[in-house]
Amino acid sequence: MKALTFQLRLLEPVLATRLGGGDPNSAVGFEFVPGSLIRGMIIGRYTREHPADAADTTFRCLFLDGSTRFLNAYPQVFTDQRALPTPLSWRKVKDEKEPIYDFAVEFQNGNQQWQKAEQPFCHLWLSDEGDYKAELCKPDSHINIHTAREDRQRTTQGESTVFRYQALAPEQTFCGVILAEQEDDLVALKQWLPEGEIVSLGGSHLAGYGQARLEQVKIQDDWREYTPVGEDADSIIVTLLSDALIRDPQTGAYVVMLESVLGRAHEQAFVGVRVVGGFNRKWNLPLPQTLAIQAGSVFVYPAQPELLARLQALAVAGIGERRAEGFGRIAVNWHRAAEITPIEKSKPSKPQPFTLQDEASTKLARQMVERMLREQLDRALIAAANIKIQPLPSNAQISRMRIVARRALAQQQPQIITQYLDEMKKTAKDQFQHAGIGDERLDDWLRARADNVQSIWELVGVDRKPTLGGIQPDLTDALALEYTVRLIDRVLRKAQKEATHD
Repeated sequence: MKALTFQLRLLEPVLATRLGGGDPNSAVGFEFVPGSLIRGMIIGRYTREHPADAADTTFRCLFLDGSTRFLNAYPQVFTDQRALPTPLSWRKVKDEKEPIYDFAVEFQNGNQQWQKAEQPFCHLWLSDEGDYKAELCKPDSHINIHTAREDRQRTTQGESTVFRYQALAPEQTFCGVILAEQEDDLVALKQWLPEGEIVSLGGSHLAGYGQARLEQVKIQDDWREYTPVGEDADSIIVTLLSDALIRDPQTGAYVVMLESVLGRAHEQAFVGVRVVGGFNRKWNLPLPQTLAIQAGSVFVYPAQPELLARLQALAVAGIGERRAEGFGRIAVNWHRAAEITPIEKSKPSKPQPFTLQDEASTKLARQMVERMLREQLDRALIAAANIKIQPLPSNAQISRMRIVARRALAQQQPQIITQYLDEMKKTAKDQFQHAGIGDERLDDWLRARADNVQSIWELVGVDRKPTLGGIQPDLTDALALEYTVRLIDRVLRKAQKEATHD
């Protein structure tokens, strides 16, 4: 079949949120780029020059009526192939890496403990030695913590929420496919996917998510979604290559079997289910949540010529609802090997270290690693300052201590802080000695910072310095004093704010 194929090289984490993440304060993304995201991205680019008119024949043909199908973008395997969902009929003996047995081909009896293949995607082929092999892979994920609050300029108790994003990690490649009944439609869509251009996918674009680069954009005349592997048998194996939304024509309810599509029951099934939804940006409303048959589900039917012919036609068109978004893709007799040897995904080779030779390059590299170190320290400083002082000294005493700390930094003399603590009057000194910070007295904590400014690196957790061309930044006493004073000032300022809002 004719197809428009392309690769998405992720430059930033991509968040394609799925339902069922568990924690209400977290957003867990799919392990692939859904076809709905790709369709939405292209519609966004299309509407820069043309209106999004559902009554327009061209717009409906390209995006709405299902004649054009935007398949899910799955991970690229080492052979530059588009991986497919791992069949749920694949099993292996518990705590053993190989081989993998396909229970849809041959059911294994015995007293062994079986478990499913762990990785969600695979690429299956017949090796030159005559063995059936499969590369199993799982895309890398990126987890980041965010804070949401009503007023971004001030932090108030009870109004902030910490939430987590689990997204696809950058520096990965995913293979996307668009199918159309007319080649002219693929040519029209290709102009909205210029090779080398950066596009945005998923949510939270303003928070550093979603950028990807288009690569290897081309139209293929004889594209195949899968290549059958194995020998013919007296059964037909149907495998879902994407989630499928199947509705019972009698009740209208969503079901998790293919009986309503094929009109006959299966002999054997390995089925997973998933709740799917979506979001309509036009109306700013979520789509209804529905029950779907999970990608990788396997159904086994008796071998019948008329059934096989019908299934092969459905493998091209797809089954169920929302096929324009990549739902309902099936494979017929894709995997027919009873025993498979799994292959570990090859790791990218580490770049060889290099050494800079000329003075100009060395100077520039030193500036770069120092800037990288500061960015690392700034992030760590925010986390290290998240400690409370109880009971709080008076606001006036906190302000004076902040001024003293800044004076110590300006004069590059950390002992100014210790001298000030020694010369305090009894009333003020008692406040700092009675105040606690963590499991220490505030007076002791301030003295420890001033007496040993290098201890700041342990507090902020600097375990690995950035390196470029064999050059690392120096953790000098001046830099240590700067971040020591910044930590003291940030902790005391936070205490002042808490005192003000109490």
